[in-house]
Amino acid sequence: MKHVVKWIKQRKAGKTYSQPWIGYNYRNQNGTPDFKRLISLKDLAREQVEMIDTVLHGGGDLADLKNMEFTGALGIGGFWVAYCIADQLGIIDQISKLEEKYQYPVLCMIIDRVVQPLPHSKLSLWESLPDSALFRVVAPRGEKIQLHEMYQCLEALYDIQTDVQKSLYNNRDTVDSMYLYDITSSYFEGDSCPLAQFGYNRDGKKGKVQIVIGLLTDSEGRPIAIEVFSGNTSDQTTVMNKIDTMRREFKINEMIFVGDRGMLTAARRNDLQEAEYEAVKYISALTRREFFEFLDDQDHPLQLTLFDKKNLVEVSHEGVRYVLSFNPDKELEDRQVRLRLIAKTQEKLEMIQRNVENGNWKEEKVIAKKLHAWINKWRMARFFTVEYSKGRFSFSRNEEIIEKYEAIDGFYVITSDVVEEVLDTANLRFRYKSLIQVEQAFRSMKTTELFILPIRHWNPERVKGHIFLCMLSYLIIWKARKLFAGIISGEPAGEATKQTDCHSLRIIWERLNQWMQIGKLKINGETKEQLNPLTNEAKKILELAGASLTKKRKEYLFPVG
Repeated sequence: MKHVVKWIKQRKAGKTYSQPWIGYNYRNQNGTPDFKRLISLKDLAREQVEMIDTVLHGGGDLADLKNMEFTGALGIGGFWVAYCIADQLGIIDQISKLEEKYQYPVLCMIIDRVVQPLPHSKLSLWESLPDSALFRVVAPRGEKIQLHEMYQCLEALYDIQTDVQKSLYNNRDTVDSMYLYDITSSYFEGDSCPLAQFGYNRDGKKGKVQIVIGLLTDSEGRPIAIEVFSGNTSDQTTVMNKIDTMRREFKINEMIFVGDRGMLTAARRNDLQEAEYEAVKYISALTRREFFEFLDDQDHPLQLTLFDKKNLVEVSHEGVRYVLSFNPDKELEDRQVRLRLIAKTQEKLEMIQRNVENGNWKEEKVIAKKLHAWINKWRMARFFTVEYSKGRFSFSRNEEIIEKYEAIDGFYVITSDVVEEVLDTANLRFRYKSLIQVEQAFRSMKTTELFILPIRHWNPERVKGHIFLCMLSYLIIWKARKLFAGIISGEPAGEATKQTDCHSLRIIWERLNQWMQIGKLKINGETKEQLNPLTNEAKKILELAGASLTKKRKEYLFPVG
């Protein structure tokens, strides 16, 4: 953008005054031409103002300005608001527990990931810090940061993680007994980190080692704690440790623990029936295997006749509640999976049939061995009728049963030991579905907002510190989304209905950096700084975020001496 000098007229006490400003022309959100004021020149002589204007237009020479230079402007609005939100959450106070040399690097990395997330290295961030808007907000006095501190601070941050998580947990505004837990994985480039192992890869990166990350949130999706596991850790093995940790570190006695079917398996739910976990209740869902086993059990109340999309019922059995639920988006997927597995089972049965007919397998025990190796590998045995004896093998599809099981496509069963007086059927469904908030957190941290990836560290403590730092950044984003819920339109870019509407949080940060800037003018070696006048839209967002510029905050941004 090209900077120019423009005289702005203002009317005061019945008189009209003109004041020169350095700024630039642009079009606002309504497409109307406007002028962004960056720094006032009202204290300069008119000939000096005209000389600056001439140089900015490409005429004259900088020497003509007689030791006067406009050095640009820093767009600080997004960084400032993120910093203020971090302060409200208690993050700034918690980071002060670190050695002073580590405080600024950690805060820079946290705020940077919130406002301008890029998959850059610590080196590139460090090189960009001097004279940046980010550093001006985090360290307005220009404290020095050494490159090695950008790395070492992650280990220092991990050392205080437990204490910080407990303090932030106790600093919450709302308190309830509901907790959401889920895990994900993140892949590694390289294999030097002991945590990086091969395992079930959720990123679809074949041949890559990974780490596993467990995230705990409250019922509103606010992150409470994060933990890093070895890449070959299975989902369900993390659950009991997490529950024990919550009870020990956060002093939680009674809780309702919400986890998906891959974690709160039947084995883990049985663990929670032990006397020591009497105050711990769970909400989860049946795995597809459990689902089918119960349908096969004539003594279990879950039967095919109950599956009705218009009348989703709840049944109880031996003190456990089973709530039928339906997801239309999963109906086609379930059908395709089931038909694919039926087809795979049929291929194996046809293979056995060919070998028996060709005389390769004659003895009944040989045929039985081959059959039992495949008939229920994918739990599809119910869909076939098989007959065999010595030198003979035949099978047929049970089309009637196949058709009956189409009725359960898209259905899933929520299971819980929470009594109905605490949560009725509708609220039980709602609470289980709220796990999507943890999935959203992972999405933000891994892709759309914070860029956990690529993980550039090999030291286990440094990796864990990096992941914890990303959780702290997400906590700011989580809070910002709540604060700005009324102005995030959810519309595609460019289709927001009002000037203050934004289709995403990212646009809010960008607009704040445009709306709130510090202009700099160097005169005789001395730099003069000035905050540009704020628009009404900027003031509204600052007020929503609790970041309005009080006298004390202006003194922070413009320190004397």
